[in-house]
Amino acid sequence: MTTIVNKMTNCLLFKITNLKGLNAINRRKIHQSFSRNNHWSKYSYVYGASSDPLKPYTVEGVFNDAVQQTPDREFLVSRHENKRYTFAAMEFEVDKLCRSFNAVGLKHGDRVGIWMPNCVLYLTAIIATARLGLILVNINPAYQSDELKHTLTLADVKCLLTLENFKTQNYPEILEKIDSDIWKRPPNTPVNSKVLPTLKSVIFDSENQINGAYNLQTFFDIGFNSNYSIPKIQPDEGCIIQFTSGTTGKPKAALLNHFGLMNNAYCIMKRLGIYDNISKGKLNKFCNPMPLFHASGLSIGVLGPMITKSTVVLPSAHFEPKTAVDVLTKEKCTILFGTPTIFVDILSVLEKLSLAQQVNDLEFGLTGGATCSPILMTKFNNMFPRAKILSLFGMTETSPCSFQNFTDDSDERVKSTVGFIQDHVEAKVVDTNGNMVPFGTPGELLVRGYIIMNGYFNDEEKTKEIIDSNGWLHTGDQFVLYEDGYSSHVGRLKEMIIRGGENLFPKEIEYFLESHPSISQVQVYGIPDHRMGEEVCASVILKSGAMVTEADIKAYSKGKISHFKIPKYIFIEKDGFPMTATGKVQKNRLREMAMQRISRLT
Repeated sequence: MTTIVNKMTNCLLFKITNLKGLNAINRRKIHQSFSRNNHWSKYSYVYGASSDPLKPYTVEGVFNDAVQQTPDREFLVSRHENKRYTFAAMEFEVDKLCRSFNAVGLKHGDRVGIWMPNCVLYLTAIIATARLGLILVNINPAYQSDELKHTLTLADVKCLLTLENFKTQNYPEILEKIDSDIWKRPPNTPVNSKVLPTLKSVIFDSENQINGAYNLQTFFDIGFNSNYSIPKIQPDEGCIIQFTSGTTGKPKAALLNHFGLMNNAYCIMKRLGIYDNISKGKLNKFCNPMPLFHASGLSIGVLGPMITKSTVVLPSAHFEPKTAVDVLTKEKCTILFGTPTIFVDILSVLEKLSLAQQVNDLEFGLTGGATCSPILMTKFNNMFPRAKILSLFGMTETSPCSFQNFTDDSDERVKSTVGFIQDHVEAKVVDTNGNMVPFGTPGELLVRGYIIMNGYFNDEEKTKEIIDSNGWLHTGDQFVLYEDGYSSHVGRLKEMIIRGGENLFPKEIEYFLESHPSISQVQVYGIPDHRMGEEVCASVILKSGAMVTEADIKAYSKGKISHFKIPKYIFIEKDGFPMTATGKVQKNRLREMAMQRISRLT
């Protein structure tokens, strides 16, 4: 009898969700209704039911479709390089790079490192490596010699694309610190390094001739007469290595596959309503201030526009708020995305220059990488009353998105959650023993489904630590799941503060302190205390011109939040927060700075 009921339910769901012309509110209600009515228990488990099937996508296949169907549509605008490309023009660049990769002997499955900031060549390499069945290894352009050596060695990189100089970085010198003999050979010759034995080719995007390496034009010249064949690439094959942030030890190399990346990009775009716009004949333009080596910079900033045949705009090589504002006003972008920090900086520039009214085409702000505070959302809504800010949640290892808001979610829903479970994804919340907790109870978030990475490259042990024998990926995030399929991010498990036996979640305290009229940004973290185990500490950035003391902030907090949540130590950060290259605040560094300051006071 149970089997018959389940079949009838699934049949009804299939018929309902396949109706053409469903708007966002109807789709959301169907998802929520199905989520509520089919729970056999009150334990925290949700599934993103959908009759829109997953598709055997590859990056190359999706790009080729766009070239064939919309060759003259603008695909890429790189403002800092003053370059614009249609899909057909990008195909020419991709073909040229593929020929040169073939000429230097790269084969299906080889790893190609890219160590540079946002630029046309970076985006071209994403597509070209996917076409040839190569694996692109994304390397942070801020990496120094030890970090670079770790990534090149761990991923067995065979070919490296890089710049000669960027900001204060001299890339040939950094490589020479790894191997002092690496350049002791003529230009345009293979690398022969005992320290980096797998590395065979280094290509500098430079006009200069560098011993032991190719410059870009020479590299293209050697591929001019080369032909290549496109291998039969399976969707489950790995195509991108994204390095984790490395906040707890050395960065790990997450191997992501075509199937997970492209289907996730499709699902993100669908929930964002991009396909509804397309059906109305409206084109979309994405402002991408995120680094391309970041999972969301790749997914939302490249693969999303590719699969929807939209335009992506790169404002600058690395994030510059004023340049991003210039792009928003002059390129008529419809979608802006980035970390909350990026939004704070962009809104600050818009406010100072009184330019918000010139951003007339913006429809959505999409924020991820960290939880967006209600204060930031309110400021965005006030500045852009015709636009909507939405959240998504994910991580590098999940390709990246597992939760996302619907476009018609209420402001309160957007402020209080990170969205609804993504289509075709399972999620549950468990306690420290691995048992599911009731809905509304915090615990560790586990996810399962097509979005899960292939594993950490060359690190089976670390892979087994994060993906269990049943295929659940342990995120390390404290979450609350609700019966309607939405969720709230409480914080990282390792960031939870245990003060005198009380479990405190930094996000709750941060959100409260950001309500102070003179405070712009807050980071809360725990520091060791001999009596309480841990004490609450806050680093604060004030609004321009504000004058507030530690005592003022404590007085403001008294009577509004529990006494044990009021930070014992508060530091006004005049130079901003230490950040990673992906725009995330380095709480571990703030903690170190605070402990040094406190030690000087005692």
